[in-house]
Amino acid sequence: MRRCAALILLTSLLSGCQSCMDWFAPSLAVLGGECLSLKLPGVPRTFRQMDARWSHEELGHSGCELGTHGCLVCSTAMAATALGTPLSPKELNERLKKCDGFQPQGWLIWNAISRVTQGQLVAEYHTRPRYEVLDAALKTGAFPIIAFHLPNGARHWVLIVGKEGKDYLVRDPLDDEPEKPVALSTLTNRIRAVRIVKKAL
Repeated sequence: MRRCAALILLTSLLSGCQSCMDWFAPSLAVLGGECLSLKLPGVPRTFRQMDARWSHEELGHSGCELGTHGCLVCSTAMAATALGTPLSPKELNERLKKCDGFQPQGWLIWNAISRVTQGQLVAEYHTRPRYEVLDAALKTGAFPIIAFHLPNGARHWVLIVGKEGKDYLVRDPLDDEPEKPVALSTLTNRIRAVRIVKKAL
């Protein structure tokens, strides 16, 4: 009976985990891949989580606010805007709510990106971070969104907008400077997860 209960609990946890593969996938050093010098065009000012225009909006139906848990929505909204589908974090959050684009915990359902952008954009879910994926995306004008662990252990998402040498340049929703990207190596030393937002074919 005890064993059965444990199995049911484990199954429930795994089925509800948007990023369960990420927990077991190997991480990637932030410095690596091709040596490039590029910045993607069209990137807006950094959409900050704590912006008063949306910081108190509920993330999906999670009970959390964008100001504390909205890094992924902010990063995705920046990518969409740069790719020609202007969306603020508030607008993207509202569209995802209406299209069942969130899991109960507030995790984004990636195939909803196509629905909320009228088929203009798509998102790719990669089960492990690889330089080949990141560099190929940048060279084709697509936007990688990557996760790393903050010092407190929380997972944080940022938008990659370019690369200088072997260091990726990112827009960080926690950054107080909204005008320019920062080097990923100044924020972390490991990439834990990768998603790609790009124009639909």
